[in-house]
Amino acid sequence: MRTKSLLATFAAATALTSLVSACGSDSGSGGGGAGGTIGIGYFQSATIGPEVLVAGNKDLAGKIDAKIKLTPIDSGVAGLAELRGGAFEFVSGVGNPPVTGAIAQDTKLKIIYAEYFDAAQLIVPPSVKTDDDLAGKTVGALQGSSEDFEIRGWLRTKGLDSKVKVVGFPSEAAIAAAYKAKKIDAGYVEIAQAIDLKDNAGGRQVVTAEEIAALGYPSVNVLAVTDKYAKANKSVVQQVVCQVMKAQTIESGPKADQYITTAAKLVGAGGDEAIAATKILPFVPAAQQQEYLKPGGGLTKAYQLTGQFLVDQGRTTTKPSDQTIADHIDASYVDQALKDGCDQ
Repeated sequence: MRTKSLLATFAAATALTSLVSACGSDSGSGGGGAGGTIGIGYFQSATIGPEVLVAGNKDLAGKIDAKIKLTPIDSGVAGLAELRGGAFEFVSGVGNPPVTGAIAQDTKLKIIYAEYFDAAQLIVPPSVKTDDDLAGKTVGALQGSSEDFEIRGWLRTKGLDSKVKVVGFPSEAAIAAAYKAKKIDAGYVEIAQAIDLKDNAGGRQVVTAEEIAALGYPSVNVLAVTDKYAKANKSVVQQVVCQVMKAQTIESGPKADQYITTAAKLVGAGGDEAIAATKILPFVPAAQQQEYLKPGGGLTKAYQLTGQFLVDQGRTTTKPSDQTIADHIDASYVDQALKDGCDQ
């Protein structure tokens, strides 16, 4: 019954996104003060990201010397373009391909927090009993996305990259429809479609995005800030990182339901739907932040691999150098947040 409920949750979330976006609900809260108003671009749905949890709970938002304004974004590419154009100072939840593309364009930003992995899963039919059974078959993935990068990486770890054809689709729904119509042999899809294919099409889960990350192909959704704002308001950026760390710690702990329900009101989501949708997210623990953000760490490796992926896909002509990637990641805020006990 839980999977059926979750499928309904995500269907409701999709409808919610359209409804709330149409109403222009791009508001938030905060402490006001030295930082004035800070804008955060975010993906609006029933899933309560750390930026919404902070903005929607006064005990967290009040620790930031600025008022938070949340502005919905439709994609990572669009969000980073808006960040570059000055629409807001922070952007949350953007994944590898758009971030790597922005780095390659030398967008003046810093990655300051590793938030969560995708909640994607590889779904196969009962006839595929082992990984090797995928040889000669087709796998659907969202074209040019983090999921596309992830599944190609997983196939490489299995020695199947030259034996399996990855077919790009414009949407998750299109992948699921093609799987049901037997136009493709397997689908690498986000959680809503994965649940649907397991419950209603006899599918079986093989691997998740989080497991693929552990194999060396992490796609991490991150928090970024413009260089201009960070240079002028370092203390406020530090406060934001501290509260985001607190938020993700809360979302993985015993007080999650209470905080998620309160924050859900900010984006017009129902408490039960928000709780179910949010708890699926595989957050990057505070204890792993330094490993991801340090020089040569997890994010650097992820962006190196993603840069080559973008070149192979013909989306860029060159991948960013190691130095260019390093210049766009700032681990100092996470280092200080851990020293300050923001993970408690």
